[in-house]
Amino acid sequence: MRTIEATGKSIDEAIFKGLQQMEISIDQVEIEILQHESKGVFGIGSKPAVVRLTEREEERILFDDIKPDIQDEQNDLRRGAARKSDERAGQRQRERYGKSRGGKTRGEKQHADRTPRPSFDYSLDAAKDNPAALFLKELLDKMQIKCSVLAFVQDNDIRLRIDSDTMGILIGHRGETLDALQYLTSLAVNRGRKDDGFIRVTLDTENYRLKREETLQRLARKIASQVKATGRPRALEPMNPYERRVLHATLQNNPYVSTCSEGTEPNRRVVISPKQNGV
Repeated sequence: MRTIEATGKSIDEAIFKGLQQMEISIDQVEIEILQHESKGVFGIGSKPAVVRLTEREEERILFDDIKPDIQDEQNDLRRGAARKSDERAGQRQRERYGKSRGGKTRGEKQHADRTPRPSFDYSLDAAKDNPAALFLKELLDKMQIKCSVLAFVQDNDIRLRIDSDTMGILIGHRGETLDALQYLTSLAVNRGRKDDGFIRVTLDTENYRLKREETLQRLARKIASQVKATGRPRALEPMNPYERRVLHATLQNNPYVSTCSEGTEPNRRVVISPKQNGV
């Protein structure tokens, strides 16, 4: 792990210079404030801000090979074929009457099978005196964007939601503008928090984060199927650390492929490779 010390006229500037020197993003380092800036008296005795940045462990996830039992798999296929035969008959009944065997409509059954989505109780009251929300609102006002900023706070985790009619401008190409706003807000809210711990700030608008996550999950499964079929690794396009983690998590239990991150920011990307003992 790399560790450097960086200086600047302010804590934010020192962090920024350190990140530039290391060529990584803020969520890939641990930040320790060694010295706050001091103007001194008439410029005499002034001191720069000093921070120490320590790179976090490399994000690399390789999963143990899992060799499926062929006989069990064949038995499952036979049972599956029998179930499909029964389901075809039941399907005709459901299409006719709109009900499943359990008395639910098809739409109700599909909804019940979905993984519950995370829910956050955003509110204007939580944002009222929150420094992250206040900074973001002031920043958006200076950008002449009419909006409301709502917040959900839990321990050292602050989630902010922007409600506005200009969603496209706020999100940007693949969330780049939203990520930039999140980065600036995180710098502002963590300034001077040497002993109080790091606050994680997450920005969202129009449920973009969840929609993007679902898109990445579908992409991961699609590419994994292609890698399994061809036996050749596939490198995806460069993504930020959060998006790479989504891909790793989606395929963590896949018995046929493994994932790892390669390259340096901002061109770091996920590579999906076939497992040597995959079937």
